[in-house]
Amino acid sequence: MSHSLSKAFFAVLILALTVSVAYSFEDDSYSTPDNWKQHVTAGRIVQSTSGSGLTDDTSLYTTLTTRLRLKSNEYAEDSDVYQYIRMHTDAAEVGNGTVKLSIFGRITSDINGDSDEDWGDNDYYAQRDILDADSSEGDLGGRLYQGYLQADGVIKNTKISIGRFYLDHLTTYQVDGIDAQVNVTDNFSVYAFGGLPVSYFYDLEDSYVAGAGFSYRYMDNTIFRGEYSYAEVDDIDDDHTQLEFVQLIPNGSVMLGYELLNDADTYSADLDYQISSTGTIVTLGFERLNDDIEGSDSNYLVNPITYALMDQSKYSKYKASVYQPFMKYFVAGLSYEAKSVDGDENFDNRDYQKYGAKFDINGLISDGTYISLNADKWAISDTDSTDDNNRIMYGLQVSQKVNAEVDVWLGSSFSKYEYDYLTDTRKDSVRSYYVGGQYQPSETLGVLLDVSREETEFYDDVDDDLSDSYVVELWANIAF
Repeated sequence: MSHSLSKAFFAVLILALTVSVAYSFEDDSYSTPDNWKQHVTAGRIVQSTSGSGLTDDTSLYTTLTTRLRLKSNEYAEDSDVYQYIRMHTDAAEVGNGTVKLSIFGRITSDINGDSDEDWGDNDYYAQRDILDADSSEGDLGGRLYQGYLQADGVIKNTKISIGRFYLDHLTTYQVDGIDAQVNVTDNFSVYAFGGLPVSYFYDLEDSYVAGAGFSYRYMDNTIFRGEYSYAEVDDIDDDHTQLEFVQLIPNGSVMLGYELLNDADTYSADLDYQISSTGTIVTLGFERLNDDIEGSDSNYLVNPITYALMDQSKYSKYKASVYQPFMKYFVAGLSYEAKSVDGDENFDNRDYQKYGAKFDINGLISDGTYISLNADKWAISDTDSTDDNNRIMYGLQVSQKVNAEVDVWLGSSFSKYEYDYLTDTRKDSVRSYYVGGQYQPSETLGVLLDVSREETEFYDDVDDDLSDSYVVELWANIAF
């Protein structure tokens, strides 16, 4: 199958070059090769449109997405299929308020299992993903991402959500529970929430999160928010307090933040400002962790400050960026980030400096043309037990909206990582290419194809045949 995927890659590449190149990366925020999501996301193709009537003033909107993913190299292959469903209703009038329903979930299946390879249950290799390792035969791998009922104004000045959802407050826990917000005045609201934290891999029946907060807006330009939450997950208790002050200023905003996780507090400040005469956008950021955090004090499910279950020494972090549009079609950007650790360091908690550059061309060939070049460099300082680590990444994205029905794209990125492994310095590089397109002939139907190839030096000491791998993503959406 690897040879067939190779042919498919080059066939699609030639097709994209003859049609013209891609327009799918429409997010204007700063992006680098390190966090590119390529062009494939679960709800990207078609949104629900007309809906099916439930009552005279309420419709049910449904989107079905089928996703086929094929992965292959010279040694093994893997094929998976996913079926997503999204459903929501209009806000139906109930009493003096409204009620609406929202559901988003999936089922999935591993088509070819472990490719008939003789691997133990705990073994892992490039084409054996989580479906192979975690799903038993016949298991559909069902997940409910959200499913909730929301009543707004049914109880005067109150909005209540019940079910599985992401909290839309200073915390973003995903919970099975309830969230209630009361608008005390036009400018002041309070809320409370509680429930079971959601995990797709662990049994958390004896765990819970709960909290309360407020939001106050003064003269439309000043916002003050505060929140306290408590989490008990796997016998780890976390008290978490957050305060946020936002001041809107002409052409920008200032944000001051404070967080207290158990006994460790963090201060932060951010500035976003646009120079109206030149269109220049400047962002500045600072974050300071004032106390060491031990692994036993940090919770990987709810901890917003530290890495997952890892010790964290006191640190200061600085960020700055500048973006400059010019000559109508061009935008250039530079960014800088640095972390300075005060106490003990380890492989995951170290001083570093990060430099970024971005250059965009938007609409120069046609209104639907987007070209983006990005580069990042990480310089990570040594510790008592580790050497200097360095990583450089750069890449190109090209997108073209051919017409109202067709988008095509291609891109490439390169990453080279120098790191120490038991004091032995190694250098690994990865180069990837991808190409794809989307066709939406109507409001109710859309299809997407994305093909990628990856070349790496990582397996050179094992087998050169493992250096090249291919991934094909085929999506189909039906909305009604």
